[in-house]
Amino acid sequence: MPRSPWWGRKVARLPDHGTLIVATDLQGNFEDYEALKDVYAREADAGNDPTLLLCGDLVHGPGEMFADPARWPDYLGAFYRDRSAELVFDYQQWSADTKTVALLGNHEHSHIGGPVVSKFHGDEAAVLDQTLGSDAPRVHDFFRTFSLIAVAPCGAVFTHGAPRATEPSLEDFERLRYDGFERMAVNDMYEQGTLGALLWARYAEPEHARALLEVAHEKTDAAGFVAFGHDVVRSGYEKVGDEQICVSTSFGCDDRNKRYLRLDLSRSYGSVHDLHDDVEILPLYPNA
Repeated sequence: MPRSPWWGRKVARLPDHGTLIVATDLQGNFEDYEALKDVYAREADAGNDPTLLLCGDLVHGPGEMFADPARWPDYLGAFYRDRSAELVFDYQQWSADTKTVALLGNHEHSHIGGPVVSKFHGDEAAVLDQTLGSDAPRVHDFFRTFSLIAVAPCGAVFTHGAPRATEPSLEDFERLRYDGFERMAVNDMYEQGTLGALLWARYAEPEHARALLEVAHEKTDAAGFVAFGHDVVRSGYEKVGDEQICVSTSFGCDDRNKRYLRLDLSRSYGSVHDLHDDVEILPLYPNA
């Protein structure tokens, strides 16, 4: 199977058929990544023509200070050890022959022109780059191929952060650049146009989401919804109005609460109210 056509585009235009699996914020959790690959394999075996969409922040998990389960804080959800390098190596190889696409998250951005991200280390990108060693440039090139948004004809739009901004058209999205923000403070990124908002915003007003939907679907009063991650919803997901859903597949959640979306790309979704528990919103670990 040829490499998926979306890599290297700021806008990933998804197909109008098949099954879309949507996950967010793995942050180096290799076990959850493997669970998603298992979901994909089951869908493929069932003949459902799956596509896996990862909505950013594949990398940068808890540091060595949390490697002991006894020191693991509750707010980080289920215990895991950061395997970011192993995850991104595997995903790069797996993606070459699989229908999948990844969106750029603020953590990937810190490697390719974004500001320094400090979560578990003073400079997350520097720590991971040291682990990557001579493979770091190859991984950086891979991150540069990540899309900023994904758009599906079924009515769904996908971003990393909350949909607080948009470009005037999809063609304008393609003109955005990922580099040039290395010296910027994180607090200043929120105001750096569409790129800063979609990588860092945790909240958007309904009118912001509607504006992005209209641009993405190229029509006024477009129905549909925007799904994103970035923030942690401990219960697995939160619907915001009619137009937004924040999904937490991995980071910060207990296994029993981790959720992903499963969409039928051939149907139409008018709002987040068309997404239902155990139908479109599914547990990553049903038996947890």
